[in-house]
Amino acid sequence: MSEPAARPIGTIRVGEKGAITVPAAYRKKHRLSKGSEIFVVQLGEALMLVPADPTFDRLCQRLQDILTGEEISTERALKNQEKVRQRHFQELYGKE
Repeated sequence: MSEPAARPIGTIRVGEKGAITVPAAYRKKHRLSKGSEIFVVQLGEALMLVPADPTFDRLCQRLQDILTGEEISTERALKNQEKVRQRHFQELYGKE
């Protein structure tokens, strides 16, 4: 069985200088150590921490280029996200 796409892993506190500590189990799972780069991605009101990965970086740049080329703002893309997801689900599975 696969892991859920999104789930809370617990709470962390922001330190005095803005530092946060990623729980040890996730540092190990994602091979993070001192000096590892992590992307901070804002998606709507959420912040995602994503281990730096050249593929993810290229994907983000490609999405940004497409949205900019189509003159679609981030706000508009996020607003339509649920409709697109539902339509895609219906196309794949024929139901809601």
